[in-house]
Amino acid sequence: MHEITKHVFTLLGGAAGWLIAAFRPTFPLMVVALCFIVYDAITAYRLERRVAAKYPDKARGEGKFNSDDFGKLLKNTIPSRLVVIILAFMVEKWVFTFIDIPLSYIVTGLICFEQAWSIMENESSCRDDKENVFWRILQKIMIDKTARHLNMTAEELAATINNTKTEKQ
Repeated sequence: MHEITKHVFTLLGGAAGWLIAAFRPTFPLMVVALCFIVYDAITAYRLERRVAAKYPDKARGEGKFNSDDFGKLLKNTIPSRLVVIILAFMVEKWVFTFIDIPLSYIVTGLICFEQAWSIMENESSCRDDKENVFWRILQKIMIDKTARHLNMTAEELAATINNTKTEKQ
């Protein structure tokens, strides 16, 4: 029995070594993508805090850390993005052998662009008119994620904002 266990662990170690060696070129790409994904989660949390401060009676949470959202990040977002990078690398190295296309780099760039766009949406959402002009310009071309954090539609949010403005006047 000891001999069989030794051979099984030898095979598993060899397979793990091959996987690490074969996909080692993707590790820096995955680190870059992870940095963007984690920063997007941080900006979403900061947006949640701004929404809770500005609309305390309507906010879905209290602007605190939400383990459900973090679990979704760990279970869905990160694994799916990393698998796409690995799949792109496999296609790049083992399918498109006749041409030199840096597919894994292109896919990682697209993932980073998607996350950067989301970061800018998060940062520009739920801002006062008095804040930086940059955020107001971004809101003209990006969606406002405030409604999503309030569990309402964009039209309901617009009505809420208009009611608030008329009450102040």
